Amino acid sequence: MNFFDSIFLDLDFSWTVAKLIPYAFMVLLGFTLIYSFHSRIKHLVKKWILMSILGVLPFSLYFFFYPIYQGDFSNNHFTPKQLEPFPNKLTLSVIVLPGCPYCHETISLMNELISREPKLHIRYVVVSESQSTLAMFTPTLDKRISVVRASNIKNWIVMAQGGFPCMMISQQGKIIYAWENDFFGVRAIDDYLDRNN
Repeated sequence: MNFFDSIFLDLDFSWTVAKLIPYAFMVLLGFTLIYSFHSRIKHLVKKWILMSILGVLPFSLYFFFYPIYQGDFSNNHFTPKQLEPFPNKLTLSVIVLPGCPYCHETISLMNELISREPKLHIRYVVVSESQSTLAMFTPTLDKRISVVRASNIKNWIVMAQGGFPCMMISQQGKIIYAWENDFFGVRAIDDYLDRNN
């Protein structure tokens, strides 16, 4: 979540729209630069070169600092075979491994989600035989996010299809959808939030 996305989330736009608006502004800025400078240059070749650079520069710079990832807008989910019980309330379960760097990278996003939507139910399920590994997540997670240890490691690995972290939405004890980490983008978040409203 970057500064510009946060501004539009604060204005109550959806996560998808908040992600798209800055890119649209950069395209608009490119056209504005072209319009502002096109009449100042008379040499045709120089004009086309400069207009091309000015047209793509704002979008390119923004994309460089805030790239669009494969799963940001695709919402490619799957429905795993359910092998373990889930809470009755609508819950986002983040299935993680203790030493997985990508699993730890989810913490800032989940903290952002719960701070913006305090009524959400988010939990971390740590796939580990040791209860002590929960301490790798609890200090940095918002206190409203619960952390539990997986009761049956093999079942959770199968449900996550061997990929961690894995996000699963469940309701009334049943898994609705699951996402691999690369595909849990803004559309997936909006899907979860829409179900919560």
